Amino acid sequence: MKFLIETNKTKDEILQIIRNNTSEHRGVFFANNGEFFNGKILENSFKIQRNISYRNSFLPVIIGNIEEKDSGAKVSIKMRMNLFIKGFMTFWFTFVILFCLIVPFLHFDMPFCFFPYIMLIFGIVLAVLPNRIETRKAKEKLEDLLR
Repeated sequence: MKFLIETNKTKDEILQIIRNNTSEHRGVFFANNGEFFNGKILENSFKIQRNISYRNSFLPVIIGNIEEKDSGAKVSIKMRMNLFIKGFMTFWFTFVILFCLIVPFLHFDMPFCFFPYIMLIFGIVLAVLPNRIETRKAKEKLEDLLR
């Protein structure tokens, strides 16, 4: 998901707001110590995730670039799935779709022939639903902070 936030705040004000709401990323397991995000903030950009006290592999990575304008700044934000999870889900879907295509020709008994289709639906719901929920939460918070 990509979106743009235009604001009348300066680049330095935006970076300070992001810093005030971001803790340093400490690895795979980190505690929620009050900040809404964790990650890295650079001179004109940031790479953050929502700071949660539980594990969610579908938490989007938020990559933002800040451009100075005459009357403020423009923040272009890209949210994407973690690359490892994206690779795993590609692997999952490749084999599940292959099985969905092969199953009609193998003449399995009735209950077993539906397993690949159930796994396909489960994979789609597993990949899409948690990511959309977390993306919406992060987008709303970023818009509240930067506008």
